[in-house]
Amino acid sequence: KKTENLHHRRQRQRTDCTEMSVELNPLSTAKGKRFECEMCGKAAMLACQHCRVTYYCGHEHQSVDWFGIHEKICQLLGALRTLAPTLGSEEERQRRNLTIQMSQHALIDLCRNEAQKHMVAGNYELAVPGALQSLRFSVKVYGNARIELVPAYLLVAEANLGLKRHKVAEEFLLYANWSALKNPDCGNELKSQLHRNFGRLYAAQGRYDEALRQLAHDVYFSSLESGPEHIDTAGGYYYLADVFLLKQSIEHALALYDKVVDIWYKFLIKLRNRPSEHITDYLSEASIGEAAEMLRKILETRQKYLGDNHIATGESSFALGTLRHLNGEFEQAAELYEHALEVYRKELGENHESAIAIQAALEELDADQPKQNKSTAKQQDKAEAQTL
Repeated sequence: KKTENLHHRRQRQRTDCTEMSVELNPLSTAKGKRFECEMCGKAAMLACQHCRVTYYCGHEHQSVDWFGIHEKICQLLGALRTLAPTLGSEEERQRRNLTIQMSQHALIDLCRNEAQKHMVAGNYELAVPGALQSLRFSVKVYGNARIELVPAYLLVAEANLGLKRHKVAEEFLLYANWSALKNPDCGNELKSQLHRNFGRLYAAQGRYDEALRQLAHDVYFSSLESGPEHIDTAGGYYYLADVFLLKQSIEHALALYDKVVDIWYKFLIKLRNRPSEHITDYLSEASIGEAAEMLRKILETRQKYLGDNHIATGESSFALGTLRHLNGEFEQAAELYEHALEVYRKELGENHESAIAIQAALEELDADQPKQNKSTAKQQDKAEAQTL
């Protein structure tokens, strides 16, 4: 059924994009001029009818690009790619160059954020266009073999890793590694991310010992950058645990999952005790989604190997529930809190401080829901007023 729904969605998207494209006429193309597909570099047959400066080999690639990133940057691309080659004065040229640089920097961030959102949602195919655009604009802004290209290389590699295109992912990881080696000033954060992606690649290829070695380096550099108890480092522990799970070393995997949950639990509880602050002050939407996915998988693993009523399973429910609560997902948070409370009361007793803490979280959740409803209503009223 899922495959059937995906097929229908792609058919609908392809139909939508058919109405947004124009066919290229080879006879009207200047001699020696070759239009290339935005996605694969092959000879283009179509152009976006809106910007008229983005080309595709067929409707399939136009559809992926449109829903992945192009619909958000179409107008900007049109403006950037059709700039007049010369202007009247030096002052005008400087002003134009500054505008171009600012637009390109903004597009790097926009494309990266969109790609990350798609990856968190598991839509790796739609993440590829944004990742590629982020890389293209990074090359234009910074030049080749620069350290600033590493995040974009990693993004493209991660999207292809999600699609199980291991050779392509490894190719971009090697580009990233080469850029890092060429720049001795490469920071610990980038080194951490580079080793993490190599670790994930090797794990997907079944090269578990190499994966563990890379992920150990990830934890090391992340600890140097942020500390061993930081939420950024927790990602390294998580992927290490995943590899141990693949090796059927359950005890090692569960121990590392304990570390991940403990780090996130402490961070989230501190944040919940600061009502004037919001989770988005510290984490991007993509980071919140990634954290939720990690905690969800840990909860499922603990349920499988420890049981639904184990205290560690209740702890996972509490941590994930707190994240959902802080992110305004009240219904999911309530279910997770209630499960955690049931486990804690059964295993520790109603008067245990942990059970009391969860009961307080549920009461706080009940109080927060009317606040969100009022805030949502105000936003809707504001939007309607602007429309009028």
